[in-house]
Amino acid sequence: MKLEQMKQISLRGRVAYGICCFENVLITLEYDLNDWRNVLNYLWQFTSIPYLDDWNELIVELIPENLMEFNTYEEQEFERLSRDEFVSLSQLYQSTEESIGILLRDIYELGISHAYSVIEGHGERSLVLVNRIANYMLQHRFPLPDVDSFLKYSINENRGWGNSFDGTALSKVKK
Repeated sequence: MKLEQMKQISLRGRVAYGICCFENVLITLEYDLNDWRNVLNYLWQFTSIPYLDDWNELIVELIPENLMEFNTYEEQEFERLSRDEFVSLSQLYQSTEESIGILLRDIYELGISHAYSVIEGHGERSLVLVNRIANYMLQHRFPLPDVDSFLKYSINENRGWGNSFDGTALSKVKK
């Protein structure tokens, strides 16, 4: 990944890049992509959702290490996940590689890295996190998405957050 290029990409674009990394891991590990459609639907909402709180509250419940703390739906007061989603994800996560949980947590952290603030400069906090995701991908020999596809989502738009867009257009899975 070219960090200089990533400096020009909005936070929405950076999160989209992270989600594309996650999709590459799913594809490389040959998971049944249908099992992951719900998770991907929720992740991709970041690129178009008007309020970060809605995305934040949902994704934190999806992170495997958080969800797997509970044996039953009733043990936790889930704000966003339904009982069926909890059961489905619990079963799915029991047979997934550690990479899945690491990347979901990193995408969440990337998404909230500038919560409730204007992104100053190049958004250093999010650059550190997107770089961490890219390094993880390289260390584990997962393919990186082409940064050029994200350059149109400029950090100069919407105080660094970038304009809303349909991120699924970048998806290899949602097409």
